[in-house]
Amino acid sequence: MANGRHVYGKSFLNGSGGVVEAGCINVGSQLYAHRSRPALLVQDIRIQNPSVSKQDKQKLLIGRGYTTNGAETIKYKIFSSTVPLLKSDKVIAIAIAAVSIESTTERVEANSIKKFHLLTAVHYTQPMLAEEAPKYLPDCIQQAKGELEKGLGINEKLLRQEHTHVWGKLWFSGFSISHSKASGAINGDRINRTLYYVLSNAPAPLHNVMSTAQDKINIEKILYFPDNCYSGHSTLKSDTLWIEPEDESQIARVVTTWMITLEKLGCKLMVGAGAEGILQAMLLSVAPLHFQDQHLEMTSIPRDLHRDLYFRRINYGNNTHVNISVTVGEDNKATIDVALDRNDRPYFGCDAGCLDLPVQLSKDWHKFPVKLTDPITSVLYITSDHQHMQELKHAIHVKEINEAPAHEHHVIALHKHGHHFGGLPTIFWVSIAVLIIVFHLFLFKLIYNEYCQGQERYARSRYSL
Repeated sequence: MANGRHVYGKSFLNGSGGVVEAGCINVGSQLYAHRSRPALLVQDIRIQNPSVSKQDKQKLLIGRGYTTNGAETIKYKIFSSTVPLLKSDKVIAIAIAAVSIESTTERVEANSIKKFHLLTAVHYTQPMLAEEAPKYLPDCIQQAKGELEKGLGINEKLLRQEHTHVWGKLWFSGFSISHSKASGAINGDRINRTLYYVLSNAPAPLHNVMSTAQDKINIEKILYFPDNCYSGHSTLKSDTLWIEPEDESQIARVVTTWMITLEKLGCKLMVGAGAEGILQAMLLSVAPLHFQDQHLEMTSIPRDLHRDLYFRRINYGNNTHVNISVTVGEDNKATIDVALDRNDRPYFGCDAGCLDLPVQLSKDWHKFPVKLTDPITSVLYITSDHQHMQELKHAIHVKEINEAPAHEHHVIALHKHGHHFGGLPTIFWVSIAVLIIVFHLFLFKLIYNEYCQGQERYARSRYSL
């Protein structure tokens, strides 16, 4: 959802054909692509004239947008065409239906507010040969017209509630990471921004009003029973996936890179399930968490667990959510805590090597030490099959297993303080600087005194008889 608020002064022509005669007004707008009605683009404009004087001649003249209030006639325009694709010989057929803004004017009187609710519907086809596209234009026009008329028949507040409700459900699962002051570190703001960019460019068929009940059941099966997703290293190590885009082309590049990464590393079905599946796959890739045929394993390397991590509501089986937390203690050692947000059957967990007895998981947090094995294996295993977990220790062949050593102090200090020297107070460094300056002044004085005394002795020996 895009928001804008601007304060204009003096006399001017605004972007909608409006004119301010004197003083200033406030113009605010919200623009969003509706999540459960993907063909619909909504723009709400709010114009306020804050003047309170009755003698004030300040007014705004603006093109009038037609709304659904009362028995007022709704007028809209429809545009259709074919659009060629870049670096391709194919085109898409597209139709756009938009509420008309006529050239008639309306005054925004002093101390009053005007609101405008503008809708645009867009419908387009898959890429096709140029000679085939024209025959699809009539259907695109009807689809765009139908979507616009449906949107106009819904109260604007309800329309916005639908949109925000879907986003609330999409953020049901999530991830957080402790803030790092290290140069170039990937922190929560960049992660959240990237997640938003990727999800905004993905459909949400589970919440689409046009999806059938069977469509939603098929999507839920994919979400609750991931198949061999994810099979790569942690995506936190890949700077190209977390860049800070400066324009739309860079956003598109980041989204495309994410889609290719997830699809090629075992999450093609999850990506096909839409925004919720993509979010689950992205969360799995960060840990990284790998779904195997009968268990979920966390394949992180112990030395990489030097920041606090928290994974919220990872889907695992029908009606089961797994929460995983990684915490670095005062002793610089990492531990893993696991809890079930909800579950429909018993689940069990074990640490690296699975030599210890399986621990039954619950809504309470269960702590697992981070262990280092030779050769390196996953640090955590979770399954609903108790026998499978007992057999895992015979399938995970390790020569040696020990508790992972504490992280080196300079590594932790780099993330906490931005340098390798640790969290020493500022007064300490100021004191060191003062001592260095005093020492050099004292040294300079010694050298100066020796030089002056030497000159004096030389002068006396030269002229004495």
